[in-house]
Amino acid sequence: MFTRQRLSFLVTRWTRGTRRTRALVATLLVVVLVAAVSLSNVGGAGSSRAAARPSIKAGAPYHNPVFARDFPDPSVLRVGADYYAYATTTGWEQPGRLFPILRSRDLVHWAYVADAFSGAPAWGGGDWWAPDVIASKGVYYMYYVGKGIDAGTHCIGVATASKPTGPFIHRAVIGCGDSHGRGYIDPAPLIDTDGKAYVYISVDDPRHNISVIPLKRDLLHAAGPRKRLFGVSQAWEHGANFTTVEGPFAVKHGKTYDLFYSGNDWQHDYAEGYATSSSPLGPFTKYRGNPVIHDALGVTGPGGGSVVRGPRGGWWLVYHAWTGGPGYDAGGVRNLRIDPITWTGDKIGVRGPTAANEPSP
Repeated sequence: MFTRQRLSFLVTRWTRGTRRTRALVATLLVVVLVAAVSLSNVGGAGSSRAAARPSIKAGAPYHNPVFARDFPDPSVLRVGADYYAYATTTGWEQPGRLFPILRSRDLVHWAYVADAFSGAPAWGGGDWWAPDVIASKGVYYMYYVGKGIDAGTHCIGVATASKPTGPFIHRAVIGCGDSHGRGYIDPAPLIDTDGKAYVYISVDDPRHNISVIPLKRDLLHAAGPRKRLFGVSQAWEHGANFTTVEGPFAVKHGKTYDLFYSGNDWQHDYAEGYATSSSPLGPFTKYRGNPVIHDALGVTGPGGGSVVRGPRGGWWLVYHAWTGGPGYDAGGVRNLRIDPITWTGDKIGVRGPTAANEPSP
């Protein structure tokens, strides 16, 4: 490091030395001055450029969809710095494989990494829908839908794995129906802060409704009967060709349980709203301003969403919407999209659906 004493020495050599020495010292003085100018910028303009690099990267825009292939009913799990997304079985997977898994570091750039099952579980005969995964004590639990061969209706199964990418092994069928309703679909597990666990579901018949089933500590079996939470009661949940409430996803925000759900016709005017409660078992009250995300800006049928924190701390809705179609018969696909969520007190807003460049998570 050059000090004032070192510079004084060089100046003395300049005045006393020969022509060759003077030239050498002059060169050294130039080097010293350049180095001094460079060092003086540390913490100034130089550090501003260095800081700008991650800022530019973090603020780089995203544009929906963030995964262009068919990826319906997405659920997202964060594991360390990675995100894993799981979806209803698609036509682009290899034959026999179920539930595609994507991985991302930023919720924007996704890559296919695995399938949850390499073959269908023996208990089911199709309709492999809507997986949702949670982690507990180093084990990954996947709740999913299949059509029970013996039951003749939709059932909720659960499988486990030692990694978020599987392979998952089927462990149990939690339920298919009871004396008040049949056809369990769209499971969404929640482990509360007190350690108690629940799985929220949709019920097909005789009337569509959102329900909750308490789980035993093993997270594989029901700890009690299903409790109906709410059915179709708001105008937006009714479609011209199909009416439903389905696709629940529960998250605890402060002391409030926010239960997101989808309604209307999944092939056309699908949309998403929410209900709130002070207890995971309800009663839940629907937000009067529902839906919080619906058809707009040429985006059709946003719904089937899950909620996750972004890499910089904000909350994000991860959902599907149609590209093409709408409807598979019309050539459409339901691809993966993200948009930010805001909480204002107990009121939730979704800035979406978006169809242009937006700031990344």
